[in-house]
Amino acid sequence: MSLFKKPKRNIRIRENKCSEDADNENDSEICLPDTKNSKAKPHKPTSYSSVLSFGEDLNEGDDGEVFKVKKSAQSKKIKKLLDKERKKQKEKPNTTLDSSEKTIQPQLNEDIVIKLKNTFPILNGREAIAAVQEGISSEEEEDSSDIGPKYIKQSDSVKLLLKKGKIPDAATIHAARKQRQHVREMGEVVPLPEETANRFDVNNKSRLVREDDNDVSDAEEERINMAVNIAAEDRIRRKAEFEAAQGRVTDESDKGEDEEWENQQIRKGVTGAQIAAVQQETMYYQQYLGTVGVPMNCEGPDPSHIETTSALIFPPLPPTEAMDPQLVVTKLKDRLTDLREVHRRHTLECNSAAKEIDTLGAECEQLKEDAPRLAERFRYYQDLRGYVTDLVECLDEKIVIIELLEQRIESLFTRRVNEYMSRRRQDVMDQAQELAPTTQRMRLEKDEAQVRRVAEREGRRIRRQRVREIKGIVSHIDGMSSDEEITETEIITARTQREVIEQDSKHVFEDTLDEFATVRGVLERFESWRRSDIDAYREAYVSLCLPKLLGPILRLKLLFWNPFSQGNFDVEKTPWCNSILLYGLERTETEEQLRKDPDVQLLPRIIEKIVLPKLSKLTSLCWDPLSSSQTVSLVGLVTKLIQEYPTITPTSKFLTNLINTVLDKMKEAVENDVFIPIYPQQRLSEAKVNNFFLRQCTVAVKLLGNLVRWQGILSDNILSEIALDSLLNRYLLSAIRTCSPLQAANICQMVGSVLPRIWLQICVHPPQLQQFLNQAKIIAKQLDTDKPTERDALERMSGILKAIA
Repeated sequence: MSLFKKPKRNIRIRENKCSEDADNENDSEICLPDTKNSKAKPHKPTSYSSVLSFGEDLNEGDDGEVFKVKKSAQSKKIKKLLDKERKKQKEKPNTTLDSSEKTIQPQLNEDIVIKLKNTFPILNGREAIAAVQEGISSEEEEDSSDIGPKYIKQSDSVKLLLKKGKIPDAATIHAARKQRQHVREMGEVVPLPEETANRFDVNNKSRLVREDDNDVSDAEEERINMAVNIAAEDRIRRKAEFEAAQGRVTDESDKGEDEEWENQQIRKGVTGAQIAAVQQETMYYQQYLGTVGVPMNCEGPDPSHIETTSALIFPPLPPTEAMDPQLVVTKLKDRLTDLREVHRRHTLECNSAAKEIDTLGAECEQLKEDAPRLAERFRYYQDLRGYVTDLVECLDEKIVIIELLEQRIESLFTRRVNEYMSRRRQDVMDQAQELAPTTQRMRLEKDEAQVRRVAEREGRRIRRQRVREIKGIVSHIDGMSSDEEITETEIITARTQREVIEQDSKHVFEDTLDEFATVRGVLERFESWRRSDIDAYREAYVSLCLPKLLGPILRLKLLFWNPFSQGNFDVEKTPWCNSILLYGLERTETEEQLRKDPDVQLLPRIIEKIVLPKLSKLTSLCWDPLSSSQTVSLVGLVTKLIQEYPTITPTSKFLTNLINTVLDKMKEAVENDVFIPIYPQQRLSEAKVNNFFLRQCTVAVKLLGNLVRWQGILSDNILSEIALDSLLNRYLLSAIRTCSPLQAANICQMVGSVLPRIWLQICVHPPQLQQFLNQAKIIAKQLDTDKPTERDALERMSGILKAIA
């Protein structure tokens, strides 16, 4: 149940009639003249006339159509007749709705032309209600047309357009402004919309709207309307849009309408013959400007922009001069020459294009022929790529196992070397303690370990002496032999560990095919590539990559290689070395082809990058500089590698690492393995002290000989600093000065025998050797030639004395 009382309102719909006012406000009905008897006459250019049918202009504002009517005396009479007829229609009682919808078709003058563009829309819903309200408002205006002013409310028409959802165009807005200006000039007052509506309500007694509708004093007696007036809000919104659009287009519309009207008048006043004459004159003028170098526009004049107020003034055309026939012929010949040159260039370009087409065609055919071969080559490289990828992955997995095996075998070698080196140094320390002065010897008590070491030392010395006797070696100097003997237990233990490592090494590649696990298998795969496409083989730098690919396999092959042990194998005699030497070799290969072979240095690169690092590590772990056999083997191997393999040069970083390792081992031996005690002459008369003293001098001379074996490989300056300064001048010269002349001569004779012959030549010996030569000269003077032993010693020193002389 509703809470408010709904007031009763009687809404009366007035009849629609055809009139000029209805035409201006409603688009649904338009009165048309009988066009059968009327014919359109051509319009003559006249002065600007007032705009008629303003309501139709507003109704068709969306299309921007504006039509003008030429007024005449006859049309004014017809208008009066229409006004009378409209009054008679209003006075007729009981007029039905059907009769009111019939249109009156008056006889108009032929000068009136009406142009229809739009059709009438079919409305429904809210739009239909708005249309009914518009019809009511239009009837109200018809009723008040006789009472109110003659002013036509353009703002109401615009509001009606806004109610219909249309936005007035520039022409409608401009016409409304012109109409308001015309009313002001005529002296009439433009009433406000509210005042006009109130005045019409007062005069018209038949309106349903009361004067006190706006009074809110009676609002308590009536029901309050809580509904939202959607139509009012819509009108306010559209009014705001209209005012904004009117403000934007004000300046532009005024100017555009004026220019359009002027152009229409110009087109009406100018004939086609005049336009053609102006165009011809303009063409002559442009030709004249072209001759004098002024930029010109070749487009013809727009008839809509032709000025009729004043005649165009053109400059006089240049006087034509008589052309010389010879000049004409010359210009034609020049033109012909230029054309021939252009034709020649075009012909050359055409021939070049034709040749290129032929070449491309031949190339296309060649590519079609090579397509199967290239497809086969593509499949081959795909297989090769897969093989290389699998090989790298396999080697990455196996290299970890190989490195562990190398660590195990290196620890085995290192343990053996460290054992006899430490034993030798301990023996020297024990003998020095035994031969120490009595006061110091009484303080030291022998333990069981020292007693055992002494017994073992004497036993090894006796066994070495027996071996020399069996071999028939008579001349032997005590101290020249190396104490490298190991027990049977140590030998068996080392052999067992070696066998275990060897068995483990055999299982590294047991799950791998030969083409991944052997040097020959890998080389055969790359050799097939080399034979099929040598250019691609060169561009891929395979010769530089092969040493790294073969590295893990070769490191496993060199796992037990030790150049310092007796009976070890030679690297150059191994099967894998022969496979590398024969890689890529052909029977018909000439010496010139061999020079250009990219793999000619494959073996030297492998020796440099794989064998030299292995040798450097073994030197650091296993080489004993006091061992003459190991030193001879190492020096011989290094000399051979440097002489036979061109990649092993002084700039090679692997050779540099090897040399640095050798120098470090030399310095270590000089610091730890050389011990020459200095005894007084009374102690040297004792047999044990004298024998120990001479043995240690012999050990020092032996180490000196092993060090100077590197002469020719190492720099003389570096070698002289270690061998002469640190060993000869520091230890041996001190011992020579404290012993008897005969013993000193013997020591000098041993030193001279181990020194390089080039160092004993005149003006060639190093400066560090000068102290030794001066001391040898002094000892030679101290020898007594009457004694046979001293005379023999002097003769043995003849080589050194010749160097001094």
